[in-house]
Amino acid sequence: MCNLRARQKGFTILLALTALIHSMSVLAQANAEATPVRANLVTPTPEAPPDAAPTITPSFTPTPLPAARLQALESAGNVNVRALPDIESDLLGTIAHGTVYPVLRNYYRWYELRFDLSPSGRAWVYGDLVTIEGDPSQIERIDNLDAVQFAAGFADSPPDSGQAGANPRTIEIATVEAGARAVEVVDITPLPTFTPPATQPPFVDQLEFAEAEDRRWLDLPPLAPILVLAGLGSCGLLISLLRR
Repeated sequence: MCNLRARQKGFTILLALTALIHSMSVLAQANAEATPVRANLVTPTPEAPPDAAPTITPSFTPTPLPAARLQALESAGNVNVRALPDIESDLLGTIAHGTVYPVLRNYYRWYELRFDLSPSGRAWVYGDLVTIEGDPSQIERIDNLDAVQFAAGFADSPPDSGQAGANPRTIEIATVEAGARAVEVVDITPLPTFTPPATQPPFVDQLEFAEAEDRRWLDLPPLAPILVLAGLGSCGLLISLLRR
């Protein structure tokens, strides 16, 4: 009987263990089915659009300044232009405000301009009397006065043998329609400058007044001083007699 019971008890424990193992197996399978599986999704890479033509940004191009020109200051009136950059040089004419002239060269404070009334077609003007317009960097700067005088001497050189009898102050202008014609250069007489009268010192009037008084004494007869001295002597004699 004891062995039978022991066997039944062992069989019961075995069944219980079997049932427990089966239950754990079922639970493990259920958990395995419920756990989500992480899938690696492949994200499609978008295709790059075809290369578009690059946009070209225009570069900034500065507007070039016009050629240098000059005109006389409005406050300067008529400004003299001369053959050389010197106030003692020959006067060729005048320029006024409102008319512009091309600037050719610069010599210190003088500017060379294109001047039609000049025999050489060039003239010089003092820089403080004009204003410069356009691009001053286009003006040629010279420091040697010999170059200026050489250019002026070349322009004033005598004509060749074929024109020996021509007037040196006559400019030949060739035109297509009318042919060649001579234009006589008119000499411009400079306007006289106003010179204020010299202020006389005040002592001149005093000298003239004293000189006039001296002339009155000279107009008296020679006997007048003698009579005056005689009168003074008589008065002195009378006073001495009264005191006795």
